[in-house]
Amino acid sequence: MNKRIKLLSLCASLCLPFVSHADEIVCHNGWTIQLNGTGTKSRFMSYIGHTGTAKLLHNGQLISTKRIEDIEQSVYQTNGSHLINYEFDIDNNKFYIVALDMSTQGMDVGEPTIALWGGDEMGTSCILNGSN
Repeated sequence: MNKRIKLLSLCASLCLPFVSHADEIVCHNGWTIQLNGTGTKSRFMSYIGHTGTAKLLHNGQLISTKRIEDIEQSVYQTNGSHLINYEFDIDNNKFYIVALDMSTQGMDVGEPTIALWGGDEMGTSCILNGSN
């Protein structure tokens, strides 16, 4: 019986889809955002958000670590395109927002336009390095 349980658990772990993912957003001026997702979760209405952790780094130094589900915000712009924000509150006077504008993806799934806002960064351009 014990062997059957081990065999079933091994089969389940091999047969179930692997839902975790890691993405890195690299910005000018030494900023990096590491998104380590562990899955998805229904938030409100029909919005499905990611779960896991997000790290904000500047020149390799950790500035903030947050749960993705606490800082990820998703809205639809007036033109109907999707906008995803990750907001890192550092203290009462300082915060950073990473904005991903999905309207630039187009029909053939291009890259979103990504910008970092907050502190001295006003629309600093970023790129997404995905490693699903």
